[in-house]
Amino acid sequence: MDQKFDYDIAVSFAGEDRQFVQEVVAQVKDAGYKVFYDQDEEVSLWGEELTEYFPKIYEERSRFAVVFVSRHYAAKPWTRLERRSVLVRALDQPTPYMLPVQLDRTTLPGVRPTISYLDGERLGVNGIANAIRQKLSDSPASGSGQFNGYVPRNEHEAATLVGERPDGWEFLLYSYSLVKGIESLHGKYLDYSMGYSKPTEFIEISEVGRILDHEAAIVLSTTENFENVLSNRIQQSAFGAPGEPGDVHQIIHMADRYVSVYEQFMDWAWRLRSYATRSNEARDALRALAFYADQPIDRLRSFVYEFREIADTMHSRLIAGESIHLTLSIKLEISPESTARFDSAMRRLRRSIR
Repeated sequence: MDQKFDYDIAVSFAGEDRQFVQEVVAQVKDAGYKVFYDQDEEVSLWGEELTEYFPKIYEERSRFAVVFVSRHYAAKPWTRLERRSVLVRALDQPTPYMLPVQLDRTTLPGVRPTISYLDGERLGVNGIANAIRQKLSDSPASGSGQFNGYVPRNEHEAATLVGERPDGWEFLLYSYSLVKGIESLHGKYLDYSMGYSKPTEFIEISEVGRILDHEAAIVLSTTENFENVLSNRIQQSAFGAPGEPGDVHQIIHMADRYVSVYEQFMDWAWRLRSYATRSNEARDALRALAFYADQPIDRLRSFVYEFREIADTMHSRLIAGESIHLTLSIKLEISPESTARFDSAMRRLRRSIR
């Protein structure tokens, strides 16, 4: 079976060249490709032993490594570690893997002088991004341009999946659409995880009770109504009745609705945290209520990646003759800890306004 990569490209660069690289990465990602870029991976990198983690990225998990060469790049120890991993893979692989881009006249030791570079100064951000997209388009992830047996990792693989429609394709497309949607909100998720918000509206203490009641009703309604997103009727209309094919547009729409609920919880928590008030007790109550979103957000997020692990095995299991009957089900609940925290904050608030 052809090798499956987590990333279409991994970029290796010096911090001084980040602005150029970041703009290139944005264009490549906009084309639907998966890019390993350090700032997108802050949570994944958190707590990892980077001297072990980075070599795996460059040696095993990426289709190509794009190396942005400059005098800064040549001088840094971390980029030297990345470069060594890239060269290990490049020496072992008969087809091109390392794609070097020169940002100045620097050349790298250990890289054969016959390796072709692109001139970043001459081509600029748009030219380099276009070249990467063309390289990826000309080099399908599966090595053959055919369905590779797994959940798609980019738009080209998704198009191949929909074009070929192997057994179980509906669930693989749904998984791809979920992951794509969740990862498009990664910045918002990081803000949520940090508890970050900007004060946007001042409220008087007399308004706090009404706002808390209103916001509590919203989050409870969102939690209860989520079951409609994965109702049996909706799943059958998307995935098809037994023995019948699914509907591409319905599958994508169902995934979009799932992701929209995930985003609603984060927006709701942001709104609560953004209220400004003179009362510490009122502010604590608002923030305590925002924790109601924790368990639903964690459950929605974890399900997406758990489901991809399952979906990645479906094609091989079906080929082996296994009969798979899959019904998606998630129950969203408010954690008892969040409820207790809010109740405690409300008692303090009531005492403060007596």
